[in-house]
Amino acid sequence: MMRVAFFLITFSFVTASAHGQVQVKPLAPAAVPATLKRTGRVVQALRYTDRTGTYTVLATQTGARPDPAAKDTDDAQRADLYAYHYSASGAPTWQVHDFVEECPLDIGAEFRPKGLTVTDLDQDGTAEIWLVYRTVCRGDVSPSTQKIILYEGSRKYAVRGTSRIALGGGQFDGGTYTFDAAWKTAPAAFRQHAEQLWKQHLTEKVGE
Repeated sequence: MMRVAFFLITFSFVTASAHGQVQVKPLAPAAVPATLKRTGRVVQALRYTDRTGTYTVLATQTGARPDPAAKDTDDAQRADLYAYHYSASGAPTWQVHDFVEECPLDIGAEFRPKGLTVTDLDQDGTAEIWLVYRTVCRGDVSPSTQKIILYEGSRKYAVRGTSRIALGGGQFDGGTYTFDAAWKTAPAAFRQHAEQLWKQHLTEKVGE
């Protein structure tokens, strides 16, 4: 009986540990299946497995293009970015879409380098999907809008603010941010990681 009890305890521990693991595999954009419907060019892709299943996540951008809806100017542009989350069957489970429209100036809607990442900070076996990106329409040296979007399952969290630009002489413009209301009930580790990501992507060099 003692040996049986010990085996059951050991087996339960190994099973729980396995359930707590999140496995992530990067995907080359060219390897993304055509059956996963999306808009724009894939700039980052990955596949992960957590305790709820296997999923694919894409980050895509359209780049600047003429804006057919613009009424005030013929040279207005728009730029869109998307993040898509698909189940193992290829069915979409959530989507992020942000954009700039009717912009006759310098325009951008782009994910940051390595702006798509996966964690399991609370170690509950459910992956956390992080997106970091910027959008801008400007004709001068001014900060871009910057956002961090986090999904854990179907729950969404957002951090919104601006990049920070050096003006010279030790002066800076921008860099502030706010957390939306969802963060009030988020694990402390989520907020700490979001703050680290913001610092990591804070500084912008205009024209980069």
